[in-house]
Amino acid sequence: MIGFTSVPDGTEDAGLFVAASEVIDPFAHLDEIKPKNHNRIGSVRPTALLYTGGIGATVDLPHVAVMLQGLEAWDLAYKKLGGALQVSEPRLVEAVKAQIGRQVTELRRPPREETGPDGYSTIGVPTAVFPRWLRCTGCDLLAPFDGEGGSFTFVNTIRRRPDRARFLHKGCKGRKGTGKPRDNVAVPARYLVACLDGHLDEFPYWGWVHHAQGGGWVCANSPGLQNPRTALRMLEWRSNLGPEVHIHCVTCSERRSMRELTGTAGAQRMPRCRGRHPHLGTFEECKAETRFMLLGAANQWFPATVSLLVVPESADLTAEDVAARLQGIPPEHRAAFSQPGMIPAFKLFAQASAGLDLADVPDDVVAEALQLLASGGIPDTGRTTPYTPIELRAPEWRTLVRPKEFAKHARQSDFRIREVETPASLTKVLKTVAAVDRLKKVNAFVGFTRVDSFDRIDDVARLAPISRRRPRWVPATEDHGEGVFIRLREDIVGPWEEQILASDLWAAHREAHRLNVRRRTSTSAAPIDPDARLEPPRFWAAHTLAHLLVRQMAMDSGYGSASLTERIYAWRGNGDHEPAAGFLISTTSPDSEGTLGGLVELSSPDRLWRLIQRALHKASRCSSDPVCAGRTPTMGEDFLHGAACHFCTFNSETSCENANRFLDRRFLRRLNVKQEVRGLLEDVDLG
Repeated sequence: MIGFTSVPDGTEDAGLFVAASEVIDPFAHLDEIKPKNHNRIGSVRPTALLYTGGIGATVDLPHVAVMLQGLEAWDLAYKKLGGALQVSEPRLVEAVKAQIGRQVTELRRPPREETGPDGYSTIGVPTAVFPRWLRCTGCDLLAPFDGEGGSFTFVNTIRRRPDRARFLHKGCKGRKGTGKPRDNVAVPARYLVACLDGHLDEFPYWGWVHHAQGGGWVCANSPGLQNPRTALRMLEWRSNLGPEVHIHCVTCSERRSMRELTGTAGAQRMPRCRGRHPHLGTFEECKAETRFMLLGAANQWFPATVSLLVVPESADLTAEDVAARLQGIPPEHRAAFSQPGMIPAFKLFAQASAGLDLADVPDDVVAEALQLLASGGIPDTGRTTPYTPIELRAPEWRTLVRPKEFAKHARQSDFRIREVETPASLTKVLKTVAAVDRLKKVNAFVGFTRVDSFDRIDDVARLAPISRRRPRWVPATEDHGEGVFIRLREDIVGPWEEQILASDLWAAHREAHRLNVRRRTSTSAAPIDPDARLEPPRFWAAHTLAHLLVRQMAMDSGYGSASLTERIYAWRGNGDHEPAAGFLISTTSPDSEGTLGGLVELSSPDRLWRLIQRALHKASRCSSDPVCAGRTPTMGEDFLHGAACHFCTFNSETSCENANRFLDRRFLRRLNVKQEVRGLLEDVDLG
């Protein structure tokens, strides 16, 4: 678990409204604060920092909402920890460089203190309060949290109960102002303003209720009031049209409904974007279109990540291979071990600081790699265009299809593979079956978008920054686990695919995909070629089979289906890469060094045959048939699946990397006598 740490009560503005040259240290002055507030406010899994709540995202805790801060704040955490733990994977570093800049040199794990001086961790990922406008649950007071002297007080005094961290409106007398004074909890005000360029801001409640135009935010009855925002109330009640929310100025009795911002007319009333990046504490000029948004809305934050498997690309590591992996270790640390006879100590250091297992690499190869780095390092490719998914997965495919060559690859302890005999009944369709006893997946976070997901705009320029300057490192995580790899026979897949491409079913899927891209792509995005994004029929077949096996493996392995993930390798060959048709089903976890082997046991010939037999038998019927079995997109429909639904094929979003798109059981088996296409596994005898 990764702990959140926040700027404590009494620190001005929590680092949000500061000059661009200043970053508030969330770990400073903790002992000076009265009453004592601790800085730990919650925890999440490391992978959540990349996929659900990373830099620039709001995280809802039991009583407060916070935003993860940028890399400058993370650097302060690393300084407090005495250094950063790195993730060393040259292919991932190169992929990140190609996407956000050649200046990137490192991948760093999130800051985390295992145990503090008293056995309790206090260092984690820095956050700041956002939104800073709060509403009292007792009297509906709407005001910003301004630190000491404001209307609300931050309380986090129980060290081992960070879930009790909260804001209080002390001495609240209730909505009528006549009740007995008491301390009521204040909750985040839920309205925000976002723009297409990735900015996010508080909603201007004061200007909204007074019908402000430009900068004229004036209350007619008290223009000289120093802090007029404390006179606002957020009133809410139920109505026939849903929740009705009004902002009310107590001083001048102005009142305005938030419903005015909904619909087409509401877009014309939206305030202009101030160019605010609350995770960086900066403002910049912006003329982009703004959107009305609720706190926690699904379109508030979309991550952009790069992930790949750590696999050896050759049986024998050369000095260049080792040097590529050592690039993540700072030059000054490498130089400290440059003397002869210090290579064994350097190997131990590399294992401890970067997780590199060099135990079986000859000392002379490591020494040559260090000398290579000292003399200028490995030439930079200079690439500035992002790598395609095929380019990232092709090296993994080349390794996975040759399990015999890497079966004794003991150096790379994070990757262990062995070939398994293919079941006799499946040799006509399966080329290779391999048990991956150990694997490691590395993931890097490179930025995020708001309003539109990254895959709907396909424009690196739209990524919001995660640092005030061009980042020299990015957050990364490691997942360890096991898996089963299955490769389909190309001599079967190729001819079958040509038949599918000429079918009416494929024409229907292709047209539905074109409609989907046209309707769902952001209007602000560059033109996108729909056909370039449509996966080939072999992908549909491999993807569907992977889904069926995940569902069946969950029944036989002891793992929940949500903990099993797919990795599809399916593309047509061309001059740059060979054709591929296969998939890896794995289970990984960031909280352990491996698994118990329950998944790889399913790769044995007898168990795999029964597994596939059961999966295909279940797939031949669905409780929603015949509707599901005959589902084909018709004119005007844009769904991206065929004979597939939640009852027979769909998996959880943690299992499917394609959002349950590109699935059709008809590509595997014949489901009815009127079926036009022949299934890839049509000839497999289910017994």
